[in-house]
Amino acid sequence: MPATLAILAAGSSSRAGVDKVLADLGGHPVLLWSVQAGEAAGCFGEIVVVAPADRLAAVGAAVRGREGVRVIAGGPTRTASSWAALDSAGDADVIAIHDAARPFAPPSLFQRCVEVARDTGSAVAGLPLADTVRRADEAGASREEIEREGLWAAQTPQAFRREVLVKTRAAAGQRSFSDDAAAVVAAGLSVKMVAGERRNLKITTFEDLAYARELVGKGLVGLAARQAAG
Repeated sequence: MPATLAILAAGSSSRAGVDKVLADLGGHPVLLWSVQAGEAAGCFGEIVVVAPADRLAAVGAAVRGREGVRVIAGGPTRTASSWAALDSAGDADVIAIHDAARPFAPPSLFQRCVEVARDTGSAVAGLPLADTVRRADEAGASREEIEREGLWAAQTPQAFRREVLVKTRAAAGQRSFSDDAAAVVAAGLSVKMVAGERRNLKITTFEDLAYARELVGKGLVGLAARQAAG
């Protein structure tokens, strides 16, 4: 049974200062890079793009004409948008949720997360922390060093079997979470971390967008996506 890919594009983009999911990246909207990667993965029966209710037309225009891609309205929070995606996922056995602000996730990462989720119930892309981690006060004074053993920096995609998300939603009630893995853990369910990608950066600020454009301009990332988009 094919999985469903939900691409969350319903954020406010307030920190970026622009509509980052529709911003130009290598001649195409940031959003389209994730759509192209999801299509190339070959494991999704459909792609659902979750957009702000007042931006449905603009987001729809960015993916117009792409077979198997739908745009739906999201909710007021990231978690609410994930539940909207779940409601729209038909009878898919696995739902992979991905942030549109991560344009460089390769097709192989989507494939890996779907495969692991089918086997274990969940698959969250991430990277083990390599840097020293310190906690500081508001003035920037270091207070303590945190043991990094076992710590991961979570990414997306995050894939789950349908029943895991259904149980998580029932347990969550009206609460919101930073990502879907946090909601699953809060429901008392386990989450399986899988190796992500260094290039799978998240565009949060305008500086991040500028860096992403620099990487594309130098041909360091997304070559397959650029060729497919062309």
